[in-house]
Amino acid sequence: MFVSVIGYSTYSKGAPQRDYGASREVISVAGDENHPPYEYMDRIGNYKGFNVDIINALSIELGMDIEFIPMNWREALRALENKEVDVIQGMSSTEERKEKYLFTIPTVTNSQSIFVLKDTSIVFGLEDLSGMKVAFQAGDLNEEILADIPDITLLPKKDQNEAMDSLINGEADAYVGNRLTGLFYLQKSKNSSTVKIVGEQMATSEYGPATYRGNEELVHLFNKGIEAIKSNGTYDKIYEKWFGKDIGNGRILNAYLKETILSVFTLSIIFLLFILWNKNLKKEVLKRTMDLENINQELLLEKEKVHNLAYYDGITKLPNRVYLLKILGECIDSANDQKNRFGILNLDLDRFKHINDTLGHHMGDEILKLVGERIGRILKPNNFFARFGGDEFIILVKHIQEDKELIDLANQIIKEMDQPFMLNSHRLFLTTSIGISIYPEGGETLNDLMKNSDIAMYAAKGKGGNQYYIYDKSLSEKQMEALILINQLRNAVDHDELTLFYQPIMNTSTGNIVGVEALLRWYQPGHGMIGPNTFIPLAEETDLIISIGKWVFRNVCAQIKDWIHRGYDVKRVYINVSAKQFQEKGFLESILQALKEAELPPKYIGIEITETVIIQDIDHTIELIKKLKDIGISISIDDFGTGYSNFNYLKEMGVDEIKIDRSFIAETTKNSKKRAITKTIILLAHQLDIAVTAEGVETKEQLEFLRESSCSKIQGFYYSRPVPPEEFEKFLNHHIR
Repeated sequence: MFVSVIGYSTYSKGAPQRDYGASREVISVAGDENHPPYEYMDRIGNYKGFNVDIINALSIELGMDIEFIPMNWREALRALENKEVDVIQGMSSTEERKEKYLFTIPTVTNSQSIFVLKDTSIVFGLEDLSGMKVAFQAGDLNEEILADIPDITLLPKKDQNEAMDSLINGEADAYVGNRLTGLFYLQKSKNSSTVKIVGEQMATSEYGPATYRGNEELVHLFNKGIEAIKSNGTYDKIYEKWFGKDIGNGRILNAYLKETILSVFTLSIIFLLFILWNKNLKKEVLKRTMDLENINQELLLEKEKVHNLAYYDGITKLPNRVYLLKILGECIDSANDQKNRFGILNLDLDRFKHINDTLGHHMGDEILKLVGERIGRILKPNNFFARFGGDEFIILVKHIQEDKELIDLANQIIKEMDQPFMLNSHRLFLTTSIGISIYPEGGETLNDLMKNSDIAMYAAKGKGGNQYYIYDKSLSEKQMEALILINQLRNAVDHDELTLFYQPIMNTSTGNIVGVEALLRWYQPGHGMIGPNTFIPLAEETDLIISIGKWVFRNVCAQIKDWIHRGYDVKRVYINVSAKQFQEKGFLESILQALKEAELPPKYIGIEITETVIIQDIDHTIELIKKLKDIGISISIDDFGTGYSNFNYLKEMGVDEIKIDRSFIAETTKNSKKRAITKTIILLAHQLDIAVTAEGVETKEQLEFLRESSCSKIQGFYYSRPVPPEEFEKFLNHHIR
């Protein structure tokens, strides 16, 4: 028997046919290299932990040759799936994993917990993680649990220690992971006083060695060894070494029986003494009996409390997500057997986050209670009403005869929500968007019904909210995505998902910065960066571009003011304006308001419009450009050359600058026609005293051509991509200060 430890990078193995009883083949055991106290490499490179000691004990008991291969958890899973190793020495057993792997007798029972900083006072369970940044170990079973929580930002980490560190250093609001591993690391890193566990233990699961399917012989061998070390006391010593003294379920039962028998015997003696010697003992026995009854009553109350925690929402006292999905699953099974129809109404409160942010989470919780009470009063006994999480409620209506029953209920809810909510001194108005899906037309599985009710709810929001929408299969996938994206875009400003990038405009001859363009970006958690070509057209379709445009002007003005205060000479910052913004009645007033709030002179702002904007209403355009120029704002024509290019109009309107579209610049070094057009545009602009900026300059050859053509300014990747403010400041530090 021998045991060795090798690195994964040096280990190479195919997928051999193994006969563990016929030879002394080495059994390769994969494990996590950083998962204390189960398995980890210590500071001097020793591989140790509870799982390592268990496998070593099995090696001795069974006379096996073991080869440990520490690696990160994802690599371990991949190695087992590819049959590059024989065993993962510790894995939680779930129904999904049982379909892929074979598990031995469990060596320990695992549970997961929510860890937050000590001063956190708003997290009491999983549902409270909505809207937060939550760290976890990538690939572990918590990934499935967290994926169901709405509006959550997931922060997958390489291992549980790194995930805990992200909580401690403030990157994450919470960490969800193995309870014992978390406590072990907190004690080891001396952070026990800064972190606490909230909520009940969850995802309790059996934990032990696992192998790939088809490897029943190894499972049988390991089971034999585990039973042996549990019976001979080796297991207890290992468990006590890593987790402290404990006793297994069987011993708990034996101890309980012994205590019970002893208690009964003692009571019998007391009762006998009462008969024989002292009548006063009757009072004592009666007192003890009452105590036991009280304890029993407390146990019943505790059991009821645990049930309520598992199946009811702590804020509204309504059934929670877990209870709803359980009942909905039963309803689907019953409908399949009896050919019944039923429907679900997915209610989402419109603009609830605004109330939460302005009045605080406590007031938000009170509103949720009032909503639950108000809607609950109009429901029938056969309606199942639950809080699904956040500001989302679900109503399950069983045994419907016609769709009109659901429509009438939706209209009744909308009407009920029209009445204001009185809370302390606040008079609050709330509306709700309702998505309806009907079984079986709107989905035959639990997932499809919930997903389609969600799509319908987003469709209702996309139409302005305060209405219902019934899921219809005629909705194309693209339309569904657009509806969902529009609704998410409505909340982007409130959720701080919109951001501004900045790109310098350079003097062609000197290489100095002569201006900056502000470019809007949308970073959506879970989806990454969404390009403006995707969301700007949607914003223009739904008039969201007006509120987004105002947000851009306010933030650009504030950023310029900050740069000036810190000594940067940023010249003028140009902002793109759409046709809908430019034609909006209060456009000029909104710019003046943004400048006033930032205490910023108008000379620092430039506006970029396209040729399309000009021809929509020429008289209005001329009048508005004059007003903008009168207060000191510069006007540029963006993407010049791709639309209605008329220099006479430009001069008449008083345009300060044109920006040659990047499609011309890209072809200047290889297309003589585009090169000639570009030179002509530059020449005519100079003759009319209009400045010229070339967009999309990416190469030195393009720069040299534009310099030779007397183009005064350039913009493009040759100098810098659009970057966030902090990156742009680094660029400024090298050019101006």
